[in-house]
Amino acid sequence: MIKILLPIDFSKASINAIEYALNFVSGNKSKLTLYHSFIPFESAFYGSPEFREKEIIKTEQDLKTEIEKLKAKFHADYPDCMLETFIDKGSETQQIISFSKKNKIDLIIMGTTGASGLKEIIIGSVTVDIFNKSECPVLAVPLNYKHKSIQKMLMPTNYALQDLIALKFLFQFSVTKSADIHFLHINPNGKPSVKETELMEAFKKTINSLLKKRNKEFSLIQGDDSEKCISSLVKKEKIDLTVMTTIKRKSFIDRFFHNSLTKKMACHTRIPLLVVPVNEL
Repeated sequence: MIKILLPIDFSKASINAIEYALNFVSGNKSKLTLYHSFIPFESAFYGSPEFREKEIIKTEQDLKTEIEKLKAKFHADYPDCMLETFIDKGSETQQIISFSKKNKIDLIIMGTTGASGLKEIIIGSVTVDIFNKSECPVLAVPLNYKHKSIQKMLMPTNYALQDLIALKFLFQFSVTKSADIHFLHINPNGKPSVKETELMEAFKKTINSLLKKRNKEFSLIQGDDSEKCISSLVKKEKIDLTVMTTIKRKSFIDRFFHNSLTKKMACHTRIPLLVVPVNEL
């Protein structure tokens, strides 16, 4: 059984992401948890400790009522899905990460509203924080994106074997089993070197031998703006899902998949973005 965590803040973005998630896991035996975490209001100037405790209990009860209403609605629309709810206390990002580790969550699916300009630079988003800190894959769904069948997936690659781990995870889901895969390598230095060409050919050979029955395409794009290159290909090829692999190392993340690129993609993507963290081999 695949365990899915669905963080919800009752916004349009989070509700849209849940609707996408329910379609995404269709055909798979899954347990989905509608999850909300709130920060209790505490102040020495706000009544007695007993009064503050009553307010916290009331807030929690009100949130439980709201999330149970959503559960009932989603269950009516998707009766085959196994849904449960959980109300937590504490910082949203911290509690989501903690809950996912403790409960061995396989995938987090959450909404993203995007950001630009000063907001992107200074504020970022909860989704970006989850991308950077989660030990399980995270699927971000843009606010205005409506679910449709996944026909084409895009995977930017540096020809790393860890990409195969991401594909293995992805192929668990029924909705991706017949999708075409487009592998993209971005070369910022102009013409690829001999070594880079050899890596590309070896990677293609490995992929072709492992995925014999799946339609595949390989592209090499020259450019120094990775996010722009990816977005351009997504639009041109009508991609339905972008898959990125973050290779976690002791002190940094692989250059191509640096968290700054993940942040840009999370802020600007118009289609769902799946980020799969894998350990360095």
